[in-house]
Amino acid sequence: LIVGPVEESVKLLAVRLYAFRDDRFDAVIDGAVYGAMAGLGFATIENALYIVQSTEMVSGTLRAINEGSGITAIRALAGPGHVIYSAFAGYYLGLAKFNREHRGPLVIKGLLIASFIHAVYNSTIGIGTTLISAGTGLPGIVSFLLYVIVYDGFWGYLLFKKIRAYRLAFDSANTRRQAATDSAFEYDTG
Repeated sequence: LIVGPVEESVKLLAVRLYAFRDDRFDAVIDGAVYGAMAGLGFATIENALYIVQSTEMVSGTLRAINEGSGITAIRALAGPGHVIYSAFAGYYLGLAKFNREHRGPLVIKGLLIASFIHAVYNSTIGIGTTLISAGTGLPGIVSFLLYVIVYDGFWGYLLFKKIRAYRLAFDSANTRRQAATDSAFEYDTG
C-alpha cells in the first residue's frame, strides 16, 4: 500500500516535470513511451541499489560475485514490471495532455491504476511463486520467472489493447473529421 504508490508517483513526476512540457510529446502514445522509459530508469537504479546492498557485507570477490548474481537474477525480473506499470500511468498522462478539461482525473486514474498493479504484484509475488512451485514441483526461481511472465504478460497485453483501441478510435475520428471537411469543401466550391 506504500511502495507502489510512492514509486509510481516518483516515476510519473519525472515524466510530468520533464517530457510532458517538451514539444516532442505530441501524441498520447508518447505518454506511455516516456512512462515506460521512466520505469526502466527507475528499475535500473533500484536494482543497482539492491545489488550493492546485498554484496556490501560479503568479504571476498568470489563470494560477492556469487551473492550479487543471485540478487541480480531476481532483480532483473522486476524491471519489466516497472516499465509496464509506468507505461500505464504515462498513457493516462498522455490522455491528460490532450484532454485539458479532464486532466486532473486522468492523471489520478493513471497513477491509481499503476499503483494498484504494482501493489498487487508486490503483495502476490511470494505466494504466487510458492503456489506455482508447490503445484508443479518446479524450482523456486523457475516458478518466480513463470509468475513474473504471466503477471507482466497479462498487464502488458491489457496495455497493448488499451493503446490499440485508442489508436483505432483516433483514426476513426480523424477519418470522420476529414470526410466532414471534404464534404464542406465540396459544398463551398460546388
